[in-house]
Amino acid sequence: MKKALAFLSALVMLSASSAAAVPASAADSYDMNITVDLSAAGKAISPYIYGINEYGHQDDLKKVTATAYRQGGNRMTAYNWETNASNAGSDWKYSSDNNLSNSDAPADCVQQLSRDAAKYNVGYKLTTLQLAGYAAADKNGTVTEAEAAPSDRWNEVVLTKGSAFAETPDLTDGTVYMDEYVNYIITKLGDSQSATGIQGYSLDNEPALWHNTHSRIHPNPVGMKELSDKSAEMAEAVKKLDPKAEIFGPALYGYTAYDHLADTDSDTEWETLKEAGGYHWYIDYYLDTMKQASDKAGTRLLDVLDIHYYSESCRNGTADRLQSVRTLYEKGFVENSWIGQWCQTNIPILPTVQASIDKYYPGTKLGITEYNFGGDDEVSGAIAQIEALGCYADAGVYFASIWGGSGYILSGLNLYTNYDGKGGSFGETLMPTETGDVSKSSAYAAKNADASTVTLALTNKELSAAEHAVITLSDAEKVYKKAAVYLIDSSTTDIRYLDVYDVADGRLDLTLPAYSAAMVVISDDDNAFDGAKPEEKTQKSTVYEDPMSLVNENGFVEIPITDAAHLKQIIITGDVTSSAGSSWGNAGCAVCINAVTPDGTKFWTSKGYSLSLGSGSKAIVDFDGTLTVKDKETDTETEVPATVADGKIELQKWWDASEKQEAEIEDTIAVTYTKVEVVYEYTGAGERTPGDVNADGEVTLADLVALQKFLLAETRTLADWQAADLDGNDKLNAADLTVLKRKLLAKA
Repeated sequence: MKKALAFLSALVMLSASSAAAVPASAADSYDMNITVDLSAAGKAISPYIYGINEYGHQDDLKKVTATAYRQGGNRMTAYNWETNASNAGSDWKYSSDNNLSNSDAPADCVQQLSRDAAKYNVGYKLTTLQLAGYAAADKNGTVTEAEAAPSDRWNEVVLTKGSAFAETPDLTDGTVYMDEYVNYIITKLGDSQSATGIQGYSLDNEPALWHNTHSRIHPNPVGMKELSDKSAEMAEAVKKLDPKAEIFGPALYGYTAYDHLADTDSDTEWETLKEAGGYHWYIDYYLDTMKQASDKAGTRLLDVLDIHYYSESCRNGTADRLQSVRTLYEKGFVENSWIGQWCQTNIPILPTVQASIDKYYPGTKLGITEYNFGGDDEVSGAIAQIEALGCYADAGVYFASIWGGSGYILSGLNLYTNYDGKGGSFGETLMPTETGDVSKSSAYAAKNADASTVTLALTNKELSAAEHAVITLSDAEKVYKKAAVYLIDSSTTDIRYLDVYDVADGRLDLTLPAYSAAMVVISDDDNAFDGAKPEEKTQKSTVYEDPMSLVNENGFVEIPITDAAHLKQIIITGDVTSSAGSSWGNAGCAVCINAVTPDGTKFWTSKGYSLSLGSGSKAIVDFDGTLTVKDKETDTETEVPATVADGKIELQKWWDASEKQEAEIEDTIAVTYTKVEVVYEYTGAGERTPGDVNADGEVTLADLVALQKFLLAETRTLADWQAADLDGNDKLNAADLTVLKRKLLAKA
């Protein structure tokens, strides 16, 4: 018994989180009046603003309902389509390798993009064309500074071949032709109008940073005329091959690039061009030069002005993240960052960008092909994501694809595209919507084609106060009767069903919990939400407060998995340090798993995650009942139904990257795990037989032995966690053992 008590005193506490609707009260709520004007014509919403980037998201397509899919990022700048070699640049040791594809078959990456999009019904596919001048010639690892281009580590990139295209690329000529690449794509996949073809081509990625990120191939800052000339030549070549394909450019990395392209000490070229053309900022010049080139070519050479946006203020944490989107759309808003301090002339950003388009190249669409407001592991991430998508719809953004993101951020995207898990989505036409105070609550409403349904994306930014929302549907032609509410809050990263409410005389009253976001679905059908309530789900979690004490004989942190069949998520927190004192760094890690299929077949697999430099860095690794198995003969990966075997997983670090490593300085990025939370999810309630710990259908002494062994750490697993929680406190401890003993004695 002493042994049991000693263990139990150190037993990790288990907790369940299941939140119900928070009732309004004078003490902890406030009133928010929201008006949706249904008399107006509204604005058509582009279906392509609900996109994601391919890099880092390949496994997310099965859990995120996306409408657009972009193949881009730093890895694509030196991508060699002939062999699929690519170079990481300063992101990771200037390594040329097989990061993008294990295949040597030409254009495998873009063909995989097409296959994935088809599998998950993603309609718009955007890939990247290389403009920086060189592509990786091999997959042999780090390229040193002495091997910078031109050298045998690189193949020259030529935009237009000027002769007949080869059926298969010549791997011996030291040259990669970009128009030949486009022709190869069309031959393999069809043109932009085909279901499998590529709809859009991006003119490289973040050229203003080439001299930093890809200094081995473009050591000097890109010139403004250089970029416009290359953009026009590449675009014209694409249009000759696929006239209806859309051209995206120039993929500006952020505000500084909008203003003067490359962030350098000398902006002589810009000052000269700015004065000569009377331009406000660099975006004006790019649009103007592309318009002139288009007029000369006799065809539009820029369809979508492509910018990236990473909020500066959200770096400061929750409070600033909750307000960060306002910089994009609200005149007079001042965010807490250098942009708020020094750049108010161009705030709000999206209307300023649109004004440049209207002046210099009317008809050009707006794309935001990379953005992220942070907050994967907290509700503010969902709130910012939801407000951003509403803002994009209101600003007429044509295409948007989030870079990175997990947890709450992806749930924020799903709230628009699949709020009920059955394909329910935000309406097609945005309607004018007013809310009393956007610092407390943002609101965006839309209606579907026949106006039978109005959807309202609503956020409550107050951390501690519930929101009593009075929603008025003004001048509606329809009589709306019922409303269902789907919620994101602190109880889970998933969207959960809240309740159905009555709508009377065009008015709906409801209360949102503090720090939450919702999709309010309003219907003219009195029976629209019959049966909408999903089967109840309960989450329970095991928290390991001292993971470093769980280092095994292999030197890895080993985390017990007590109920593999119901494993939903592992939330990992750690402190990441740099031995060289880098200002930024990342540790590339993996959850390593011995897996087992339902038929008993075992295999090894992993799920990757990364932790960034600093204290309290977090990562979320999701499980959905499938794991990836690799065929060694064909080098292909397939997802199969499988769970964790052997009652454990290992946390391993596989690679690291940092600021100092860019200069080839030895720098060890170390991870100290400070907390690991293992989340289990159960569907339904009451079907478990209390005490049937081994799940054999009856409660016997064998169940008592099984529970005792688990509590004494003699075994790592339980067949039925819920059945073992006999006192109903969502924890497994000696009290449950006592209840089970009494149950067996009473039975005897």
